[in-house]
Amino acid sequence: MVKKATRLARFAEAVEDQPVVVGFDVHKKTYSVALFSSQDGQVESYTCPAGEAALAAQLSGLGCSIEHIVYETGPTGFALARTLMAAGFKVSVIAASRIPRGYAAAAKNDRLDAVKLATYFARGLLHSVAIPTVEQEGYRALVRRRKRVAESRGKIKQKIKGFLLASGIGEPQSIQKWSLAASADLSALDMPPEHRMSLASMVREYLFLLSEDKMLRAEIRTATKRMHAERFAHLTSVVGVGETAASNFLAELFSPERFNRPEEVTSYLGLAPVVSQSGGSQARARIRPVGQKRLRGILIEAAWQWTWRDPEAKELYNRHFAKHGIGQKAIVAVARKLAIKLWRMAVEIPPVSMEGAARGAWSG
Repeated sequence: MVKKATRLARFAEAVEDQPVVVGFDVHKKTYSVALFSSQDGQVESYTCPAGEAALAAQLSGLGCSIEHIVYETGPTGFALARTLMAAGFKVSVIAASRIPRGYAAAAKNDRLDAVKLATYFARGLLHSVAIPTVEQEGYRALVRRRKRVAESRGKIKQKIKGFLLASGIGEPQSIQKWSLAASADLSALDMPPEHRMSLASMVREYLFLLSEDKMLRAEIRTATKRMHAERFAHLTSVVGVGETAASNFLAELFSPERFNRPEEVTSYLGLAPVVSQSGGSQARARIRPVGQKRLRGILIEAAWQWTWRDPEAKELYNRHFAKHGIGQKAIVAVARKLAIKLWRMAVEIPPVSMEGAARGAWSG
């Protein structure tokens, strides 16, 4: 430990007041830290135990001019970034998919990853993702959890139907639309004891997920009312945009005003066509499966509703469908238009204070 402190002291003395970029390779138990002087190219690195507050205090006491701190997105989230920003540092968090990769095989370890982040950022090769506040992150986690529960509920419905089909047991009419009587009708079916035990387990799972979904919906409504009441009302005024689409849009964008142009929004959502062209070949534009996959799917579902109910959206769909005769391409174009419309409506509403919103999101 003394040796590391001595090396760091020598590095700080050597760079004096030169701007230093710090790169982290962040793990659950350790941080690999690289210090890079962008003026003369000097590099120093070390490994320390994980701990946001301890690292912030350590960097503050290094005695060199830290210009910027950068690390890669991952399971450790944004807590480190928020702690460092509270300590007065400038911090950027980089999406792993946006870091330049070499074509040739090269050595790789935590130290080299930290050095690469620091040097790449100093050379202007990296661009930060937006860092949400604790309240925004809590709201997003709540909305995402509800979506996962809804997806699990759909899967268990299919499993129940598949089990009945494989066992040669007729489906009760109530599970066609999963009415309130469905669970009772399933329990009353005539079947061998072993089959009954398996079915009963799946029915219990379905009822649990149904209860969780109901509770999460209520929690999201409470949080939305406290954090995004005006914006939510504005977005749901669009035909075809219900509470699920609106709450997911607000959760995933979390700060709509951070986007300056519609193209930035559609690119973030993975709805912007990516042009591919080389040499004398004809340029081709296609949608790539990047960006916010969760929200993109919800917006496409909302775009179908918008198309069926709004003449303007229907005309847009028909115009794109007439070009290539592919419904999927046409509806993506409508979803792109819908995303831009929702973004513009959201930024018209000034942001509100969200103090205590996270607490409200978790209250009953």
